[in-house]
Amino acid sequence: MKETKRKTQEDKRALVLQKALELFADKGFHSTTTAEIAKAAGIAKGSLFNYFENKEQLLRTIVFDTMLQMAELIDPNHDGVVTEEEFFGMIRNTFEWVGKKREFLLLYFSIVSQPTVYNLLCAELWEILDPYLKQLGAFFRQSGFEDPETEVRYFLAMLDGMSINYAMDPGNFPIEKIEKKITLYYKYQLQEINQEH
Repeated sequence: MKETKRKTQEDKRALVLQKALELFADKGFHSTTTAEIAKAAGIAKGSLFNYFENKEQLLRTIVFDTMLQMAELIDPNHDGVVTEEEFFGMIRNTFEWVGKKREFLLLYFSIVSQPTVYNLLCAELWEILDPYLKQLGAFFRQSGFEDPETEVRYFLAMLDGMSINYAMDPGNFPIEKIEKKITLYYKYQLQEINQEH
């Protein structure tokens, strides 16, 4: 009985997160009210606060949990090292992830373009991402790239650009072809570096 109640609470919490994500992505963080989120989730407004202290905590949970899922694609076995196989697996898995997370991407890009909202999350977000960026930097360094830190930013900028283009126009964006181009680009770069050494 206790197990069933806990499962029901977890399901309700997940539903609240999903409905908040949909509303934030559609209307924006500031324009969405807690009453709207509660109504969309089929619960009383007061019940919402059984799961989350406030709207800001809801946003933080959505963003941090989802960004952590994405960041973990960098080091799926959690050994602190990104191998070449994991790197190319990450490219493939990132494109698959993007294909399933359009609402989150719309929310994420609206957040980063609104300083008042982004500043609520910025420090903690970089705290979450920093270890993964360092792992990527170590991969590029060990692979022989001249400026691994810049390569990390270039690589992430490509993925961000692809993500925003897909989120804005999923029906016309050639996601599989773009994945192939990025994969071939890095295979070529690694091949060139290997031939130089």
